[in-house]
Amino acid sequence: MILPKPTDKLTPGEARTRQRLRKQAVYIGIAGLLGGAIGLLTGVFDRGDGNLFAGNWDQLALDPAVAMLLAVLLLFGFALLPLYGFRSIDDYKREQNFIAFTGGCLAVLAGFPMWAVLHAGGWGAAPNPFGVWLLGFAGMTGAYLYALWRH
Repeated sequence: MILPKPTDKLTPGEARTRQRLRKQAVYIGIAGLLGGAIGLLTGVFDRGDGNLFAGNWDQLALDPAVAMLLAVLLLFGFALLPLYGFRSIDDYKREQNFIAFTGGCLAVLAGFPMWAVLHAGGWGAAPNPFGVWLLGFAGMTGAYLYALWRH
């Protein structure tokens, strides 16, 4: 493919594609900055020995005002920003993302009860919040990769 020179006039499709790619880069940048701010605030203001990745999240100790700020930022980052993103992407990518979100939801809806009965049968540790989050994340990632592969 021959790329147009900056002085060449872009077709409407090329201009729209460039605009969409710029918008996507800004969106990813905002998401990255938001995630970094959440991690930084949590690390700086944690008065306990909690570590979300080690599973001892119950030892996390935050000032109530900081906890409320982090909860609002997490709501924005995990719910509102993706919903905004759905309205600004093309139909093809939106469908792939809907498949991914459905896969994550199904992983939690099926995975948690399976984990609970396996624990009751002596097959493993009790379900925990971080593990349930990982079920959702892994299910969403797997479903997205499947949607990419199938379409």
